[in-house]
Amino acid sequence: MAKVSKYTSKQPDENGVIHWSEDENKIWSELVTRQLACIEGKACDEYLEGLKKINLPHDRIPQLSELNAVLKNTTGWQVTPVPALIDFDEFFRLLANKQFPVATFIRSREEFDYLQEPDIFHEIFGHCAMLTNSDFAEFTHKYGQLGYAAEKKDRVYLARMYWFTVEFGLMQTERGLRIYGGGILSSPGETEYVYSRTPEINPMNVLDVLRTPYRIDIMQPVYYTINSIHDLFDISQLDIMALVEKAKQLGLFEAKFPPKEKIAS
Repeated sequence: MAKVSKYTSKQPDENGVIHWSEDENKIWSELVTRQLACIEGKACDEYLEGLKKINLPHDRIPQLSELNAVLKNTTGWQVTPVPALIDFDEFFRLLANKQFPVATFIRSREEFDYLQEPDIFHEIFGHCAMLTNSDFAEFTHKYGQLGYAAEKKDRVYLARMYWFTVEFGLMQTERGLRIYGGGILSSPGETEYVYSRTPEINPMNVLDVLRTPYRIDIMQPVYYTINSIHDLFDISQLDIMALVEKAKQLGLFEAKFPPKEKIAS
C-alpha cells in the first residue's frame, strides 16, 4: 500500500512562481533563524560555503528559480517541484538527471519541530547548499544513476547508503566532528543529539553502511563519518553494486533499535 501524505504540494503558476501565504513564509523564517543558530560550529565548511552561494532569504520561502540559477552555475544541478511523496522510480530518475526533488509544501505549526516526510525547508535548507559542492553533487548523481538502473531488491541496500551519507552523514575534521547530512542539518533535535555522546559514530565503510538497518522515525543510534567531502567522490567511483551483492550475501547487522510498533487496523 502506497504511503499517503496529509500535505499537498503547491503548484507553480505559469511563470514558475509558487505563491506562499504570509504564515507559510513566517514558518520558514522561524525555522531558518532557529536552525542557523543550532548548526553554528557544527556544520561542515562545504555546507557553509554553499549556504553563502545560494544566499537563502530569511524572511520568505525562496523561489526554485533563484536556487536553480546558482546550482546551474556551480554543479549543473537543478531543483524540481514534486508532489509531497514520490516513488523510488521517480526519485532515482530525477537524481540520475541532476534534478533534486523538492516537495513544495512547508510543515504546519503542529509539526514545527519534527516532520517524518521531507518538506521544502528540509530539502532546501538541508540539501541545496551541499549540491553546490562538486564532490557531493557527483556522488548524488552517480547514486541516482545506480538506483534508477537497479532492481527493487537492490534499491533497499542503496537507500541505506543515501541515508547514512546525504541524509545523516558526518565528517571528522581537524576541528572536530562536522555535519554534512541534510537530515541532521535541518533538524535541531538531531543536530544536538549527534553531539550528545549517545549515538555510536563509526568511520565510513561502504559495505558496513549497506548492511546497517535504520528507522526514519527515531534518532539514529549509529552514524558514519568521512574524512573529507572528496571521500564521497571516491565512493562514487567504486563498484557499488558489487558491494551490494556482497552485503546481500553477508546479511544485515542486528538492528540497534526496537522494531516499529504496528498500528492495529
